[in-house]
Amino acid sequence: MKYTLGKTTRLLLLSYLAFLSLAAIFYGGGNYVEKQTPYYNFFTNFISDLGRTTSHSGDDNTVSIILFSIGMLIQIVAAFIYLFNAASFFSNEKPITSIIAKVSALLGSISLLGVVFTPADVPSLYGLHIFFANSVFNCALVTLGIYSYLFYSKGLKSVTYTLFLCSAIVLGYIVFLEIGPAPWESIDTLTMHATFQKVTVLSLVGTLWVMSLGTDLLDNKI
Repeated sequence: MKYTLGKTTRLLLLSYLAFLSLAAIFYGGGNYVEKQTPYYNFFTNFISDLGRTTSHSGDDNTVSIILFSIGMLIQIVAAFIYLFNAASFFSNEKPITSIIAKVSALLGSISLLGVVFTPADVPSLYGLHIFFANSVFNCALVTLGIYSYLFYSKGLKSVTYTLFLCSAIVLGYIVFLEIGPAPWESIDTLTMHATFQKVTVLSLVGTLWVMSLGTDLLDNKI
C-alpha cells in the first residue's frame, strides 16, 4: 500500500474533480441571489449547491446530487487513506505527531462526510451542514500545520512551502467566513464567497497532490 499510495491518491483526486465537473453540468440552476440562472456558475455557486436535493431554481437536482455524492465520497476516501497512511512515513522519528496527524485526518474526513449527508436545502439539516462545512476547513488547517512540520523534518522544503501557502489560504478563508459579508446580500458578496471557496478547495486538492509526490520521494529513499 505504501508504495502505491501517491499514485492511488492522485488518481482518486482526478476522479473527484471529474465527478464534480459532471455534477455541475447537470445542476438544475440558480444560486442564493439569482434564482433563475439556468446553469452552474463557478463564481456564484457553492460546491455544496451540487449536493442540494432541489436546485436554487426549484428544479429537480437528482442527477447532480448523485454525481456530487460519488465525487465527495471519492475525495473522502482519497484524503483519509492518504493522510492516515502518510503519517507512517514519519512515525519512527515523530511517533506522537504522527498519531495526531492520523486523528486530524479522521476528524476532517468525518466532517466531509457530514457535508455530504446534510444537504443545505433541507431546513432541519442546514445548521449541521454549516457546522460540518466549517469543520472541514478548521480540521484542514490543523492537518496542514502538522504535515508542514513533518515534511520539514524530512528536509522536503518544496512540499513544506506548498503546505504553508495552502495554510495561509485556508486561514484567510476561515477569517473571511467570520468577518466577511453574508453571501446572500448581493451578487458581489456571493461571488466573493463562492470564488474564495473554490480557490481554497482547489488549493487543498493541489496541496494533497504535491504531498503525494513528496511521499513518493520518501518511498524512493527507503
